[in-house]
Amino acid sequence: METGDLPGRVASTPHDLPTRYRPSDLPTTQPPAPDAVPEWRRYVLAARRYRWLVLTITAVGTLAGIVVSLFVQRSYVAHATVWIQGAARRAREARDEGPIWQAQLPISTGWMDLAQTNVVLQDVAAEQRLYVTPTEAGDSDALTTFALKDRVRPGTYRLRVDTEAKTFTLTDTKKLVRLQGAVGDSVGPTLGFAWVPPPAALAPGRTVEFTVVSPYEAARVLGKRLKLSADADANFLRIELGGPDPARVTAVVNAVAGRFVSLAADLKKENLEQLTRILADQLARARDQLRSAETVLRAFRVRTVTAYADGAASVTPNMAFPHDPVFAGLLDLKVSRDELRRDRDAIARILAQAPDSGLAVDALATIGAVQRSTELSQALHDLTAKQAELRTLQSRYPDANPAVRRLRGEVEALERRAIPALATSITRELALREAELSGRVDAAAGDLRRIPPLTVEEARLQRDVTGAEQAVASLQRRYDEARLAEVSAIPDVRVVDPAVEPQEPSTNWGRVIVAFALLLSLVGGVAAAAVLDHADPRLHYPEQVTRAMGLTILGAVPHLERDGGGAGKSPESLKQVVEAMRGIRLNVDHAHGTGPVLVTVTSPGRSDGKSFVASNLALAFADARNRTLLVDADIRRGRLHRTLKLARVPGLMDLLDGQATGEQVLQATAYPTLTFLGSGTRSHDGPALLSSAALPRALAELRPNYDVIIVDSPPLAAGADAYALGTATGNLVLVLRAGVSDRELAHAKLDVLDHLPIRLLGAVLNDVRFSGVYRYYSYYLEGYETQEEPAEITGRVLQAPE
Repeated sequence: METGDLPGRVASTPHDLPTRYRPSDLPTTQPPAPDAVPEWRRYVLAARRYRWLVLTITAVGTLAGIVVSLFVQRSYVAHATVWIQGAARRAREARDEGPIWQAQLPISTGWMDLAQTNVVLQDVAAEQRLYVTPTEAGDSDALTTFALKDRVRPGTYRLRVDTEAKTFTLTDTKKLVRLQGAVGDSVGPTLGFAWVPPPAALAPGRTVEFTVVSPYEAARVLGKRLKLSADADANFLRIELGGPDPARVTAVVNAVAGRFVSLAADLKKENLEQLTRILADQLARARDQLRSAETVLRAFRVRTVTAYADGAASVTPNMAFPHDPVFAGLLDLKVSRDELRRDRDAIARILAQAPDSGLAVDALATIGAVQRSTELSQALHDLTAKQAELRTLQSRYPDANPAVRRLRGEVEALERRAIPALATSITRELALREAELSGRVDAAAGDLRRIPPLTVEEARLQRDVTGAEQAVASLQRRYDEARLAEVSAIPDVRVVDPAVEPQEPSTNWGRVIVAFALLLSLVGGVAAAAVLDHADPRLHYPEQVTRAMGLTILGAVPHLERDGGGAGKSPESLKQVVEAMRGIRLNVDHAHGTGPVLVTVTSPGRSDGKSFVASNLALAFADARNRTLLVDADIRRGRLHRTLKLARVPGLMDLLDGQATGEQVLQATAYPTLTFLGSGTRSHDGPALLSSAALPRALAELRPNYDVIIVDSPPLAAGADAYALGTATGNLVLVLRAGVSDRELAHAKLDVLDHLPIRLLGAVLNDVRFSGVYRYYSYYLEGYETQEEPAEITGRVLQAPE
């Protein structure tokens, strides 16, 4: 297929073309590549490029972490487990197992709250002397006899012994205290210290620094450090404490557990004692009411017998009516109605007095209707138990204690809401039953008139005695249960797993710090590499060419590796260069369009490899049987004549100056289809000649004789020479060297090209390692290399120096 038939071809007249193509404007044989490097890959590439910086920062940061870890105290955790008898099971035993349940009477306050109260922690702080802490662990021997008086002045103190070990000086860090004394005397009695240091601990010139806090503050700090947790059924309470001294934390945890169990047992015993006292008082009142009822009944009977003895009536007939079933039923009906009315009135009076004088539990419990109500009786029992618990807690804790406040709220809820609500409900039920009985009494009014009034009164009094007897029996049973529980109380809690001194730290903060320092320094190193990569003005990524500069990449020339002996270039690298130049030649030919190829090769600055690319591109065209002319137009520093081992003079400058003819300046090379035109005689007039009309005329005369003319130009930063050559040829190929070319310089020079009639065919990436983001740009696949016999492949690459 002819080149003019290829899609995307454009006219060969450079002045009719746009000044610069977008990447999509030029077709290419290059395999598709991503337009942008993923952000994470940019970090990886930056870290690889600045690997020594990343390794240095990582090593320094890790070393710093190791140093810091040496000064970090290890933390040991001691824990003890306390078994707690389940409250739900004890409640079931209370209802189902008879009087023995009182031996396991629960305390309603939370166990965790109990373990964190000052009653527990302050005793532990005093026992373990947590109120004094030496600054240095080695100074603890001087504080073994340290104790506090009732009032203490907290602070950080320093005890200094003179060089002769005869006197000491006690000062504080704020320099408000300065006390002196003789070794062997009490230290700081005016500050609240009860301390006589052991003589052996006060060595000459020794300094002991320590911190003193009040027992209350020590208990508060211990409460913050102490960790309490319970299982789902709340049967086990776990007590944990961490610290740098394993022996000390173990002793403190065991002390807390022991004090907690002891206090729980004391509270239970006191609770049972309070409950016994309350029940004893209630039982005494119930007995008084029973005796009163019996006295009234006895007095009634004596009075009744006396009345009948005086001739008013016979006792026997009056007492005979209850034996008649009909009249016995009517009598019971009337007595029951009267009893319901009295119970309802009694409950109403008690509820009316409750807001002023409190709920009269004893009076309410003796009412027959209340005794027959299961819910109200249980509520009264609960109120009695909670009142006993409240008295127990109030004997040890202030009213502001959370457990006291919570239990007081429960008592008030029973007294003011639950029990009055149940009692009110009972009064309504009693009123309904009384109305029903009143209707039945009215229906039997005739028969009831025949019942003697004395019989009705006696039946009522007998019921009062029976109700009082039942109340006494119930309270006597509860009192006996409480006494039995008080005598045979079984502790609700006990230590099942005491704390054992830990041998290994709970968390090796040293390793954590080293790992964190390693990670942080690695991230810092990568971040530093990313910052340097972002600030680096040199070319590193293909997207910096395609997206930032808007150029098409015509191809990439691989980095030339040295062979194993280091004497020359690796044959494999040379093969890759040949394949790369063939691909670049195809792309340049296709991008140029119809007609002889006339193109200028340049670069933004020095050391980009433009002469290397220009010479090998010309050789690639020559290998393709194209009559090729390589023009060294770098009139300032051209060196292609050395690469080809030809003469520099006469050359281009001599041709433009009229000092030589075309036949004189054109030189044959070792390659049959490749001709070379040197840069010529160097002079100050050279740049002016390149910008004159002589250059386009010379190229026009040479063009009919060649299929391809490749012009090696000076860098764009070297002056106007490259622009003049590009204008003369109309086409320009920009060589960019990975890791060397200055992107900012390239951007500036490309902006100038936008104002000139130059078509920028694209860019050639030089000195590329085909890995990472450039892996798509390789033309070479191992096993598919060409074989050239008998010539060596190394003879097909021109290594022009820059």
